[in-house]
Formats: sequence, C-alpha cells, structure tokens
Amino acid sequence: MKNREKKIRDDIEQKNSVKTDMMGDASDGQRNDLPRPPAIINGAWVGPVQIDVDDVEYVMAEVWRNRCCVTTETIGTVLEIARWDISKPSDCQNLVFLGVKALKLFDEAALLTGDGRNSVPADIQHKIEARLAQCRPDSKA
Repeated sequence: MKNREKKIRDDIEQKNSVKTDMMGDASDGQRNDLPRPPAIINGAWVGPVQIDVDDVEYVMAEVWRNRCCVTTETIGTVLEIARWDISKPSDCQNLVFLGVKALKLFDEAALLTGDGRNSVPADIQHKIEARLAQCRPDSKA
C-alpha cells in the first residue's frame, strides 16, 4: 500500500510539474528526506498512508469479508488494497480490496480517465460506496 501510494503521488506530481523534493535540499547540500506533507494536487489527495496494520485487518475482514469488492471472488484470488476515490485520503472509509484483474482494470481506467472507479459498473459502484459508508461510524469510535 505504501509503495502504491508513493507511486501515485510521484506520478501526480510529475504530471503536474510539482517539485517532488518539497522539503528541498538542506543549505549544506545534503538532501533532506523528511516526508512530504499531504496536499491536494489537481483534485487528487496525496500524502502518507492514513492506516496501520490493524486498520488493514479490519477493512479486509470486516468491511470486505476477504473478497474482491468488484467481483466478490475470494478463493484463489490475490487481493490488493487500493484507494477508491483518489480525491480522498487513504483511510478506512476509502479503501477497497481488488483482485489482480479488477485492480488492473481499475488502474487502466485511472490512467485513461483519471478515475479508476470508471472501470466498475454503476450498480457495483453504489454497493461499494454503501459499504464504505457503513464503515464511517466505526472509524470515529
């Protein structure tokens, strides 16, 4: 997830000509590797992952029941975690699990249209968003 989010941020910053070493070079010429602050760039939220291992376990087991959110496949399916809405942070209310094939389509749609959700039929999108909405009260506890 961290690698995926870093790649998304790097791609967005590169496409929008944002200087990627926001913390800059130190005055002594040494690169300062402090984390870059969260930001919204051209409508996309970029920043550090907003979850920990316990959150991932909760989202996978309780929210998505160890299934791909698009196909509902579980047995023999490798699941990967992804942000559902690129304009929102990577927290429990915005994370989905996708099988490898669904993730590939999701990423292709994101490249073509700027929104991976376009790879998902509208009726399934509504089901996913309803499930994510159920997650919201739990995260405020």
